[in-house]
Amino acid sequence: MPAPTMTAPATGVKVRMYRQGLGDCFLLAFPTGGARPFYMLIDCGVLVGTPDAEERMRKVAASLRDSTGGRIDLLVATHQHWDHLSGFEQAREIFDQIEVGEVWVAWTEDPDDPLARRLRARRETAVRALWAAARSLRMSGGEPQAETLESVLELFGEMGIDGRPSGLQRALQYVLGRGNPPRYRTPGEPSLGLPGVAGPRVYVLGPPQDEELLLRSDPSRRSSEVYERRLALDPETAFFAAALAAEGAPSPGDEELRNLSFPFDKVYRVPPRDAKGKKFFQSHYFGGKGTAAKDITWRRIDVAWLAAANNLALQLDSDTNNTSLALAIELTPGGKVLLFPGDAQVGNWRSWHRPKPRWTVTAADLLRRTVLYKVGHHGSHNATLRKDGLELMEHPELVAMVPVDEAMAHRPKGGNPQGWDMPFYPLLDWLHQKTGGRILRADLGLPRPDDLDRISRADRDGFQQRCVQTDLYLEIAVPE
Repeated sequence: MPAPTMTAPATGVKVRMYRQGLGDCFLLAFPTGGARPFYMLIDCGVLVGTPDAEERMRKVAASLRDSTGGRIDLLVATHQHWDHLSGFEQAREIFDQIEVGEVWVAWTEDPDDPLARRLRARRETAVRALWAAARSLRMSGGEPQAETLESVLELFGEMGIDGRPSGLQRALQYVLGRGNPPRYRTPGEPSLGLPGVAGPRVYVLGPPQDEELLLRSDPSRRSSEVYERRLALDPETAFFAAALAAEGAPSPGDEELRNLSFPFDKVYRVPPRDAKGKKFFQSHYFGGKGTAAKDITWRRIDVAWLAAANNLALQLDSDTNNTSLALAIELTPGGKVLLFPGDAQVGNWRSWHRPKPRWTVTAADLLRRTVLYKVGHHGSHNATLRKDGLELMEHPELVAMVPVDEAMAHRPKGGNPQGWDMPFYPLLDWLHQKTGGRILRADLGLPRPDDLDRISRADRDGFQQRCVQTDLYLEIAVPE
């Protein structure tokens, strides 16, 4: 096995954030007392539509292979989004050259967990239906709406064809297959050690095993029921049933649900292909000769049900983020903590503060000792809790690492011509206050000296000496 090129500090840990674009990929190196560190990889992906995405991920994978000497001791996949897992599909032949020790994923991927199975089945059905809706919108002339919907669905990778797994499913299957077997982590389980590393303990904070919290993405009383809801005539059920049936009714059950989704009984319906042959509809519905189609689109209701697609896709995105495997890594008992929450949103964060009988610490205590925070969901507005999250992070050496590409995030998508609000600038202001400006952004690099205006000259010099910047990654050493 070749000698690794990424070293570990004498104590503590070195944390590397790759700069592949809008996506997460973090490599941690812990000292073992020997020549070779313990390497932990958390996610490896980039958003669909990133220019030269495959080439970027191949460079990252090659760096991971060379930096670790061809062995990753612990591979963590936080959740099923393309911007966290794509590299395992795009650069698979390079990952094949890397030996993997353990694989950790959330309990939500456990094939033997009944709730996990229901959540996955509902998510896969929803994604399939939403892609069907996008195709229907394009065929009906709604290309702008289709593009809006597709921009959100890109987080789930391209859709599989003829029942074959999608790119995201293939990436996850690859990760799970490297586990022999994978370890399905649950919140509140006893803290976990890292083999061969003295001191660090890992606490599994989330995702919660409570459906109500899993489905709570925003700080409000409104919660989504995208994943699991008893089939009934509600907007979500009607939409998914109609979308799937429009694609060819894969099963008799889908056809039955499609009938429920219509606003009129069957006796009052006229199929569009039959209506086009009748003079009344030619004149009053489709428009007569010389009438532009866009002038009479307000009369049509045959694709009106597709209007729900974008909101449902955005909620599905949030619900998937909330299944993130969230970890707190304590470097020494009672000492500094690294917080890696994936893209956990409100319900996930709130669940951390529930009593954990098998722990000797509380989530609030871990947050107070957090010295490095991997900012959730690329700095979005609802992936960092305020009162029970950032405001508890009181360590004077706190550093924030933000895996964001603002230019990519701001490309038109999700119904917004300005794209996604990543990073959320009010959150950046709070982070600046809490860290004294020690914010490492994947797109901008290390903070400028002027950004470090809230800390002393000695602290600023010490921070800068612990950091490394290259075109491929940013890195910081965190002493015990």
